[in-house]
Amino acid sequence: MMTCKYWARPNFILLLVCCLGSLGVFSLAQDAATPAAATSNSIAPNKAQSEGTAKYRMREGAVLSDHTGFFRQDGELAVFVTSDSVELSALPNLSLERVMRTLKTSDEAESIRWSVSGVITEFNGRNYLLINRAVYKSASPPPAPGQILN
Repeated sequence: MMTCKYWARPNFILLLVCCLGSLGVFSLAQDAATPAAATSNSIAPNKAQSEGTAKYRMREGAVLSDHTGFFRQDGELAVFVTSDSVELSALPNLSLERVMRTLKTSDEAESIRWSVSGVITEFNGRNYLLINRAVYKSASPPPAPGQILN
């Protein structure tokens, strides 16, 4: 029976383990960095938006967490308008049903402020929002700092 002379050397095995281990750590570090970019809490324009030629567009799977804004009814569905004036069509689910029920009982639905968390999806060049949580904040926006009297 013939054995490889390299496997018999402890230094070769140690070198092999170190090389494979460092490659594995590097691979895990890259995988860990990738979702962080996709779950950014900011809504930033793409390059075309900064040139003024297109609308805001976020990547599929981006997470929106605790963004304030209001809902505007659009037929049977609603559009969430963030405080940055970014419009996201809400996808139907139980959270949207609860929001719609609240909007129907209000005379001025756009005066109700919400804190919304969800996941961004993309279809045919448009972004949509799958709402995970929508919290009723207030019935009108807070006053501007110059309007507050001491």
